[in-house]
Amino acid sequence: MHTGPQFTPPQQPHGPGGGRGGALLVGGIAFAIVFLMIVGLTVAYLVVRTSTSGPVGGGAATSESVTTGPASSGTTEPEETTTSEATEARCWSPEHERTSSNPSGRLRGGGLQFIPPAGFDNRSTDTWVNFLNDTQTAHAPVEGTWVSTLIVGKVEWQPGVEYPGEEEAAERLVECLFSNDHIWGDTSERALQEELTEPVTVAGMPGYRHRAVVTFGQHDLTRTDSTEIVAVVVATPEGPSAFISEIAVGVTEHEEGAEEAYASLTGI
Repeated sequence: MHTGPQFTPPQQPHGPGGGRGGALLVGGIAFAIVFLMIVGLTVAYLVVRTSTSGPVGGGAATSESVTTGPASSGTTEPEETTTSEATEARCWSPEHERTSSNPSGRLRGGGLQFIPPAGFDNRSTDTWVNFLNDTQTAHAPVEGTWVSTLIVGKVEWQPGVEYPGEEEAAERLVECLFSNDHIWGDTSERALQEELTEPVTVAGMPGYRHRAVVTFGQHDLTRTDSTEIVAVVVATPEGPSAFISEIAVGVTEHEEGAEEAYASLTGI
C-alpha cells in the first residue's frame, strides 16, 4: 500500500573536520524525520478511509430507507362530486309557455284535444292548475265571478324530481287545486269528499282519472254549494297530458257539457 512520497536523505560530502560520528548523527536525525512523516501520513489515511467507507473490516456498507408516509402513485385522484337532489315542492308550477295551436273546432294542449261544448265560450291560455303547461282553457259563467272550467295541457313535473306516473299525477292535480285558496273566492270550511281514482283509456292511450267533490261550509253562492273536480292524465306520444274539468255541482248544462268534452277527448 502506498502511504506517501519517498524521501532520500542528502549525501553529506566528506570534508575537513567531518568524520564518521558527524555523519551518523545527521543520518539518525534524517531517519527520525522520515519515520515520523510516514507514521503521520498512515494515520491520516486510515482516519479518512474510516469516515468515508464505514468501519474498518466491517465489509460492505449498508443503508436503511425510512418510510415516512404512503408512497405516491404519481397520479392525482379526482375529487368526488356530491350531487344534491332537488327539494320537491308539493304543488309546483312550470314557467308557462304556449306551444300548441288549436285546430279548427278543437282546443289543444300537450298531446290531447277536445271539442268545447256549448256555453263554454270564453278562452284563455292561462291556468291556475299546478304541473300543467301549454294549456288551453274554456270557461262558462255560473254567477258573478264564479265559473265552470275545462282545461287541457301538458303535464310537466318539477325538474330533478321523478315523474310519479299518471295515477299519482292525477291525484296530485286535484289535491293542489283543492289546496289553492286563491281560486275559491269567499268560500270557507271547504272539504274534499267522494274521491275516486280509476284507470281509463283515451283514444287507445292509457291513463288515470281522479274525481273529487269540494264542498263549501260557508259561501254566498245561490246556484251551487260545491264543485266537482276531475283530472284525467294520459300517457300520450307527446308525453303525459291532462284534461281537467272544474264544474259547479247542480248547474246541469255545465255538468252535461263536461261529459261531452270528455267524450270528445282524443290525441293529436
